Amino acid sequence: MKKLTVLIFIFSFFTTVATFAQSADEKTIISQVEVLRKAMIAGDRAALNDVTADQLSYGHSVDFTQTKAQFIDALVTGKSVFTKIDIKDQKISVDGNTAIVRHKFIADTNENGKTNTIFLGVLQVWKKINGKWLLYARQGYKLPNQPK
Repeated sequence: MKKLTVLIFIFSFFTTVATFAQSADEKTIISQVEVLRKAMIAGDRAALNDVTADQLSYGHSVDFTQTKAQFIDALVTGKSVFTKIDIKDQKISVDGNTAIVRHKFIADTNENGKTNTIFLGVLQVWKKINGKWLLYARQGYKLPNQPK
């Protein structure tokens, strides 16, 4: 009976440790998503560069993708301007050094003088590279029944 009690204790201990480790990763990813959101609004080249992987594949809902350089340049040069970004219903799933983040992306844009509000679903893939969570891939998609 003592052996069973010890085994249950050991299993519980490691399960608790794994849960706390995942929670720490989730908190870090939440923070990184927020850094990305603010950097996109500010067009902050340094912050955008710091939060994205060199291999970034940034997919848009209107059927085109950008490399890291293209994504950052569009925001820094003003080709793509976000005046407001809200993230809703965020869900994070961490598996080792990879995380999937899904959320709704509601943003006000100003592209070439034309203002618009967009409502998208977003899938992000974050990868822990050299101990740091970086955006590795992103795909936006149109939500059904979007507000007009």
